[in-house]
Amino acid sequence: MNEGEELSGQIGFQIQMLQSVAHESARQALEPLDITPARASALLLVRANPGCTQTALGEALNVNRSSAMKIVDILEGRGAVRRAPSADPRAHSLELTEVGRTLATEIDLVFERHERKFFGPLSVAERSTLLSLLQRLRQQERVA
Repeated sequence: MNEGEELSGQIGFQIQMLQSVAHESARQALEPLDITPARASALLLVRANPGCTQTALGEALNVNRSSAMKIVDILEGRGAVRRAPSADPRAHSLELTEVGRTLATEIDLVFERHERKFFGPLSVAERSTLLSLLQRLRQQERVA
């Protein structure tokens, strides 16, 4: 379908469309590990933030409490994450298990291959510039 001049020139629309394609491509790449992109991202966030709470994980993923709980329940059911007591008795801290650490390493390899393939049409310098620009826009949004 023709996007028309207005949509084809809108950065936000192009990002939205690219995100959809990138998500589906990542989903397919992760299929052999039997994990979705959201759950894989959650696992990597827990690895990067050991002891984080489910609430903090949900905020980082930009999902509601119920969705965050479901993700953690699934990862815990796989033996990849465990809930541990935290300083706040109303919350649990999240930690990777040995299974989770192994799975995270496998996810790293899949994501690395996926990034090279998906963004292959861009040079290394262009990928670096794109990443920098996207990070800057996200940082700006956090400050606003």
